[in-house]
Amino acid sequence: MAFVITQLLNGLVYGTLLFLTAAGLSLIFGLMNVVSLAHGSFFMLGAYFGLVILQETHSFTLALILAPVPAAILGVALETFFLRPLYRRGHQDQVLLTFGFIFIFFDLVKTVWGTTIRSLPTPAALQGVVDIADGPFPIYRLFLIVFGVTLAVLLWLFLERSRLGAMVRAGVDDSAMASGLGINVRALFTGVFGAGVALAAVGGVAAGPVLGLYPGMDFDILVPAFIVITVGGMGSLRGAFVGSLLIGEADTFGKAYLPGAALFLIYLVMAAILLLRPQGLFGIKRSEQAIVEPPITTPVIEAEPREARLAWLFIFAMFAMSLDLLMGYTGLMSLGHATFFGLGAYGVVVLGSLFDVNAWIGVIAGIGLACAGAAAIGFFCVRTSGVAFLMLTLAFSQLVFSVALKWRDVTGGSDGLAVSAKPRFLFWSLDDSLAMYYMALLFFVITYWGLRRLIHSPLGHVFIGIRQNESRMRAIGYQTRAYKLVAFIIAGTVAGFAGGLYAIYNGFISPDALYWAASGDALIMVILGGTGTLIGPAIGTTCFLLMKNLVSSYSDHWMFIIGAIFVGCVMFFPAGIWGTLLQLRSLHRAPRAAEKVSTAS
Repeated sequence: MAFVITQLLNGLVYGTLLFLTAAGLSLIFGLMNVVSLAHGSFFMLGAYFGLVILQETHSFTLALILAPVPAAILGVALETFFLRPLYRRGHQDQVLLTFGFIFIFFDLVKTVWGTTIRSLPTPAALQGVVDIADGPFPIYRLFLIVFGVTLAVLLWLFLERSRLGAMVRAGVDDSAMASGLGINVRALFTGVFGAGVALAAVGGVAAGPVLGLYPGMDFDILVPAFIVITVGGMGSLRGAFVGSLLIGEADTFGKAYLPGAALFLIYLVMAAILLLRPQGLFGIKRSEQAIVEPPITTPVIEAEPREARLAWLFIFAMFAMSLDLLMGYTGLMSLGHATFFGLGAYGVVVLGSLFDVNAWIGVIAGIGLACAGAAAIGFFCVRTSGVAFLMLTLAFSQLVFSVALKWRDVTGGSDGLAVSAKPRFLFWSLDDSLAMYYMALLFFVITYWGLRRLIHSPLGHVFIGIRQNESRMRAIGYQTRAYKLVAFIIAGTVAGFAGGLYAIYNGFISPDALYWAASGDALIMVILGGTGTLIGPAIGTTCFLLMKNLVSSYSDHWMFIIGAIFVGCVMFFPAGIWGTLLQLRSLHRAPRAAEKVSTAS
């Protein structure tokens, strides 16, 4: 019994820390329809600002009070000068912008404070333990529970009982109406963004004595925070609180009783809730587009022949093009597309390493596995849209990732599996980098040609119609859910083909290929190059992967440089690289067309 109570309290502690981050994230989205991917960065910055203040003042209380101030100033600057010009654009621009700031803030922390894991000392008054149910429990952790609940009550009173809170709620319900009633919505947006950032910074300081301080802690808190606000409901403080407690307890008891399935349990809870209630437990149903969280996990190629590097780019370009079919042409942003890439790769490696099956037969098996997986997952996912679709694809992706991670007898677990030998391609061995290059180039051209034919077919026109106006397509008789499922299956199948080729190229596969981070990389490739163009994602893939590899080889601050490039792209080239080039060509042709018309008349 004592063990159960201890785990229950530990779940409340973790839930409290999640709430401090998720509450601000939920309010920012609810009021502004913006999910800032840099929100976890402010959690991290708050912790390090607290460390500096604590070192100077030797007061944890001052660190808790003052650390949110510089974080909020940075947040307000981000909202005012960078996010505000993007409010009239789609969510894709916000994704790329905040992704760039994740790089910038990560490099800032690494440069100023280094990569050593640090910790905030527990305040003297809160050190020690108390006996609860015949078991010891740290006093500081009890303080965190009380602190979190108190802050939740104060936030509720502010939103429900104060005049300013009423203005915030009015802005959440109908910003246009609130503006018509004389509320300065722009200032309200900025204030809520700054307050949300400050909450995240408070959470970072509070978590310091428990979780420690290290570069990368922003990602470790951001993903659970997204899960919390998805489960609880976007824009709902009550949802953020209940969702935090649910996820905190599920994670804690899962690690205690089912350590091999703890991650599986969290995403299973999220998937179940989204299937029953896509807007979350307390959220309002909305029709917004989905937002994604892009990570930093693409493998780095070192000192390989040029032909091998080009083959690597062709394969990832195929992966990005498959996602563009789903996102750029059908309007479905997925954070689980790497699932099918990984399934295709495992089809090759598992059959080859365990059963000595030829790799090309493995590619066919992997394509079939990816197709079946896409059909099964897509059957549930296409019932939702917007953020719910995004998070449901994430949930199923993490479920498959958990299986690959724990099923060591088949997948090799975290150690992965290697292909014993590379197969032949026609008359050449793929151990030769030149043969690998021609193989990848051929399949890239075939994939591009096939997807382009599909897009220009009647089926492709239906996909585009769904992206542009799904309600209208439904009104004229199209079963849009069925067509979205078809697009999902085709995109997953092509991704599985790319994954099978990657397994042959790399000779090795691990669960990392299935992780949500790989899906985020693919999203960035598509957005950077230009959605809805096919060739754009190929260009975006080249730029993204080469930037990460080339810049990192010349500068220790490569993350800052790449982040600044991403910010510049989203501010000045919103259509992506290829999309911008197409726009410039159209502008160049317009005067000539007008001149011809004038001459003819």
